[in-house]
Amino acid sequence: MMIPKLSLALTMIAVGMASTYTAEAAGRVCGERAKMTKFLMKRYKETPRAMGVASSGKSVMEIYTSDKGSWTVLMTTAKGVTCIMGAGHSWEDRDKLAYLPKS
Repeated sequence: MMIPKLSLALTMIAVGMASTYTAEAAGRVCGERAKMTKFLMKRYKETPRAMGVASSGKSVMEIYTSDKGSWTVLMTTAKGVTCIMGAGHSWEDRDKLAYLPKS
């Protein structure tokens, strides 16, 4: 099952990046963006799918997905700290969902 593997991987990221962890993002897995994106690409084959600037203008949100359906949401703050905001499985692109009406 993918959930335990994903949880283990996120725990490994947290331990491995403890030196870059900040109190600002307490409770989240955070670190250097380059290391985190490299890990997502290498371990899960996730690549950037979408991005946007938060309404506050103080952070950028990115969604990484894989062909197998895993996904991760990253947030990078203006201070340069990147945190995993969420992750999961069964990602589907909207244009592939048959039950949604065409816009």
